[in-house]
Amino acid sequence: MKIKHLSINSLQPKRSSEILAELTNGEAKAFPSKTMTGAWMCVWSENNNELIEFIPAQYKLTFGDLAAIYEEQGKNQNFHASHFMLEANKTVDELVAIAEKHQLAHRFRKHFGGPLYEVWLEDGLLVEFCSDEISKF
Repeated sequence: MKIKHLSINSLQPKRSSEILAELTNGEAKAFPSKTMTGAWMCVWSENNNELIEFIPAQYKLTFGDLAAIYEEQGKNQNFHASHFMLEANKTVDELVAIAEKHQLAHRFRKHFGGPLYEVWLEDGLLVEFCSDEISKF
């Protein structure tokens, strides 16, 4: 099984998509939508729909007439436990350098689901990285 795309709420969609793109060799792009503004995505392959959408926290996904739509709620709704793990395509040193450059919380986690490397894109938005290199720590 392979996840093709993922949509998550974000307090800083543009910044988080840009940092994730830097961490993973992706491309940050504005997310086009007729029902919301300010969404961004980190894209690895548009043709294969391999991307993560960063939805502004004031929007809620809801059932629409023809398809799912986003409804603005008027205030941030960033109450979630969303996080995801990606297979790293950068070394640990590269992940650390990018996290430090953007002043992000980050750490190696040997236990509690590890070994893995945590990078917090923003408060409440965690990306976990795994790789052969990380598994040897």
